[in-house]
Amino acid sequence: MNMSEEKEHTNFNRLITRHLSGEMVPDELANFQAQLAEDPGKQKLLDEYRKIWDSSETARDGERYDLDREWILMKENIPGFAGGRVRSLLYYSYRIAAVLVLGLVLTFSWFYLSPKAGLEKVVAENEPVELTLDDGTRVVVNRHSSLRYGKNFDREERKIYLSGEAWFEVSRDTTRPFIIDAGAALVEVLGTSFNVNAYKENPVVEITVESGTVGLSAKQDRKDLIVMKAGSGGIYNKAARELKLIPRPDPNSISWKTRELYFQGSSLQEVVELVNRVYGVQMKIMNRELASCPITVTFRDQTLESILEVLELTLDLQVSRDGEKIWLEGEGCVD
Repeated sequence: MNMSEEKEHTNFNRLITRHLSGEMVPDELANFQAQLAEDPGKQKLLDEYRKIWDSSETARDGERYDLDREWILMKENIPGFAGGRVRSLLYYSYRIAAVLVLGLVLTFSWFYLSPKAGLEKVVAENEPVELTLDDGTRVVVNRHSSLRYGKNFDREERKIYLSGEAWFEVSRDTTRPFIIDAGAALVEVLGTSFNVNAYKENPVVEITVESGTVGLSAKQDRKDLIVMKAGSGGIYNKAARELKLIPRPDPNSISWKTRELYFQGSSLQEVVELVNRVYGVQMKIMNRELASCPITVTFRDQTLESILEVLELTLDLQVSRDGEKIWLEGEGCVD
């Protein structure tokens, strides 16, 4: 294998690991998929890696992954390995790499999946999860979000990895910045409180600053940076790769944590969408005439039942529910 082929091979192995661990940004994933489409050998290598990666879950539960057996199976299933026929050296190296780098792949999967490797992982499923890190930083992780962080921060920085949304009240430490890897963007602070919305399916990473100062930059290019102060916010557009300062963020951007909801001439559809996100329910408007009905109201840490009562009386609605499913019916609004 010449130097160029070796470099390509090494880079592709790195891409596979990032793909399996879910760390790829959209542009990187598109490039990776294009490579797979162009080269069947790379697709086969990915399939081999995926088998090994998936097997690491079993290995963590106490079963041993048999490297010797996998090596024998590899030899038996590679055409020309035992029969003397010679295939493309690059293709051959791709196939055999799945066994040779087994230890490396398992190391990566252990790093991502096991607290024993020095990382803790917190997953919030149907309800937000609150925790306090070793440095005193308070974090509230929103529904359907996860956080990974080191048990012990190093001497130069405090770094965590966020998938989804979380609110932070960072303990001040002027010698070690607090850095949040939010997928496509990086957030850096010394001590402040703020919200990060970084769900993978969202087109932007959104920051809302409650106190202190927060810096936001693209993960792939940290030269450009916007600095946000208390009462402001900012977004990073993943597709356009653009940073934008937001002087007055949406007052409902952290409603999921505060349970304070503000509506000023908002449509019932907007109210329903926000209540669904904050309270984790599935409220649905049953007729189109209701969706555009305007409403001005403020809810401060009220129960879902109280909110439904206000909507019912204000807009003359009929409310029915079955568990988390709620239906709103009515005649609509008079012009």
